[in-house]
Amino acid sequence: MAAVAAGGALAVAVPTVAATTITAPVTEAAADGTLVRPVAAVPGGDVRMLTSILPVAATHEPEPPELDVADLVKATGLAEQHAAAFCDDVDLDDLGRVKPWVRAGARFLSCLYDEPELIGKAHRSRDSDHPRGLAIDLMVRGERGDRIAECALANQDELGVDYVIWEQRYNDGGGWERMSDRGDDTENHYDHVHVSFDEDAPESTPRPDRCG
Repeated sequence: MAAVAAGGALAVAVPTVAATTITAPVTEAAADGTLVRPVAAVPGGDVRMLTSILPVAATHEPEPPELDVADLVKATGLAEQHAAAFCDDVDLDDLGRVKPWVRAGARFLSCLYDEPELIGKAHRSRDSDHPRGLAIDLMVRGERGDRIAECALANQDELGVDYVIWEQRYNDGGGWERMSDRGDDTENHYDHVHVSFDEDAPESTPRPDRCG
């Protein structure tokens, strides 16, 4: 009896006798992935080692795609921003009977910018969109007002914005134009952003990612 190497696997060679081997042995897979035919018994007590050193194709699971950290952070930020822009707990009671898309625009801007005091449908002494339920005032000053005004204009089509008045300036989407002095901070829109809306409802969803 001797041990010999066959194709990288160790097989035992034993003396054999002229005899008829048992045919059709069942092929099994060894632990190392080779296919080995089992030992076949022969008459007379002799043993014949029948081996088949056959490679077994390894199964490779596809590697999961690598996640880009920057993309993941961006996606998370956008999801949080979207949730903040469409909050449900903002107080819109003071808007009165404004148009549905005006109410939606007020919710969008109010949720994004810490829920400033809102004025909606109201009577005005001069020509205004307020009595028709097509305008809102967001009572803010300074940098927060800048951001609200720019956000409304950045989503002009999506919100259905007609024009914005802020700090004695008017913008209908074509750039800021200086207005005449009306006398005080309220009349000159230094203490609130005025947003007027179109008469027809918009067909798009506003984009909070356009807002600073």
